[in-house]
Amino acid sequence: MQRIQTDWVILDLALLHHIQFLANMYSSEHSEFILSPLVDILRNGLSACKGTGDGIESFPLCEYVTQSLFLKLTGAQEQKIKCICWDLATVDYEYRYEFLNNKNYGECSNWNSKNGVYNDLIRAIQKINSSFEPSQLFDAAFLTTILNEILQIYEKSILYIWLKREFDFYKANHTNVISIRQIAQPKQINAKVYSLFQSSLKDKFEEIVYKHRNRCAHNTLSYQTNKPDLDVIAMKDYEYNSYFFRYAIIILIDSILMLLFNKYLTMQPEKI
Repeated sequence: MQRIQTDWVILDLALLHHIQFLANMYSSEHSEFILSPLVDILRNGLSACKGTGDGIESFPLCEYVTQSLFLKLTGAQEQKIKCICWDLATVDYEYRYEFLNNKNYGECSNWNSKNGVYNDLIRAIQKINSSFEPSQLFDAAFLTTILNEILQIYEKSILYIWLKREFDFYKANHTNVISIRQIAQPKQINAKVYSLFQSSLKDKFEEIVYKHRNRCAHNTLSYQTNKPDLDVIAMKDYEYNSYFFRYAIIILIDSILMLLFNKYLTMQPEKI
C-alpha cells in the first residue's frame, strides 16, 4: 500500500512538471515570436537578393521580391497581433470574455484591429500601473533609431538600384511623414481610446499599406479594372505609394507593439 502511494506521488509530480513545462513552452513560444522584430524579415529578404547582381536582367525580379516581402511582413504582423491577444486573454479573464464576445479584430489587418490591440496593451499595463502613459516609452530617439536602421537596410540593398526614384523620394520625405508628432500621443480630450497614429500617418497606413495588402493578398492586381488612372498617378501624393514607405510603416507598428508587449511582460509575476 505504501509503495502504491509512493508511486502515485511520483506520478503526480512527474505530471505536474510536464504540465509546467508545457505551460512555460507555450508562453515562451508566443513571447519569442511576438518579440522577434519584423525588420529582420526585411533585412534577410533583401540580403537573399545580393547574389542576383544589379544588372538590367535583375529588374524583372523587383515586383516579385517586393510584393513577397510585403506579404511576409503583413502576414507576420497579423499573426503577432493575434498572439498578443491570446497572451492577454490567458492572463486576464475579463479581457478573454471581451475578446471572444465583443471585439471584432478579424484577420487583424485593418486599422481598427491594430489600434485596438495597441489600446489593449496599454490598458493591461495600466491595470498594474495606473499612471502609465505610452509617451513614457516612445520618444524621438526611439523613432530615429528605427528609421535609421530601415534606411541603412535600404541603402545596402538592391532596392536602392531597382527603385532609385522612389528611394530618393522616401529618403527626402520620410521624416516629415513619420514624425514623433504622429505616434503615441497622449489621449485627446474626451477621447475614449489612445491613437497609435495621428490622422496624417493613419491615413497613409490605410491608403498605401492596407489597400495594397488587400490587393496583393487577394491577387486583385491580376484582374482589377479600377486601377488608378494617369491623373491619379501624376498626383504628388501618389509618390508615397512605394514599398519603402509601406515597409517602414509596418515595421514602426511592429516596434511600438513589441515595446509595449515587453513592458507588459516585465510587469507580470515570474509565473504567468
